[in-house]
Amino acid sequence: MSWLLKLSNWLSGGALEKYREQAKLAKAQLQNNESEIENLSTQNQKLQSEIEQLQAQLQIRKGFQIELGQTQLKLQQKQEELTNSQQRLFIAKEQLQKLQIKFNEVNTQLVNHQDWLSQIQAEIEIVAIEKRLPKTEFDTLWGFGISSPQPQTLAKAGSLLIKGWILGKRAKVNRVEIIYEGQSLLATSVDQLRPLVTQQYPDIPKAEESGFETSLSIVAMPTDATLELQAMLEDNTSVPICAIVLKRK
Repeated sequence: MSWLLKLSNWLSGGALEKYREQAKLAKAQLQNNESEIENLSTQNQKLQSEIEQLQAQLQIRKGFQIELGQTQLKLQQKQEELTNSQQRLFIAKEQLQKLQIKFNEVNTQLVNHQDWLSQIQAEIEIVAIEKRLPKTEFDTLWGFGISSPQPQTLAKAGSLLIKGWILGKRAKVNRVEIIYEGQSLLATSVDQLRPLVTQQYPDIPKAEESGFETSLSIVAMPTDATLELQAMLEDNTSVPICAIVLKRK
């Protein structure tokens, strides 16, 4: 310190030195503050940049969130559409299954109808009418005759008309049965008028009522078949009469 400063400090009672120290300290503090402000300013700029980046990211994320929300909404709509479509598909499959069953039924009916129609239209040849009355039974009947069908003719429309007469001797004939492979297909009563039989047997009571007539379906007949005609008498006697030999053409 120069002598002038020392003198001034002495005259001021040490105030000059005091103020000088205070000024030096204030300057140091100012420098520290300036440095701190500079650091804070740099830090602030850095923070401002980070904030701007974060805000930008936030905007992007908001955009993503909006887009995500829209996508989720679309996904929900598509899921609802898929559910509705699956329900419609299930209903359609059920309807298809019902239609398939109906189609199969109709197709089966059509095939059966066509087969039935072809069988109806098929011609059946009456190959022969063969007598079956045993010699031991000659005293059982006065006689019999078959007027339909006739040998070497054709039966059409899936039906065979069986018509004739039979006159019992030992007992009245109640009915005539048609038998195929040991099983009775049908029976027809013997009570129809046959005036010609009366002319042939004028002395036989009720000879006029000796006729029988029936129609037999032959639609499902195999290629070859033989129908046996059997007379059933009042005394429960059964007598074979004849056999009708058939052949599908």
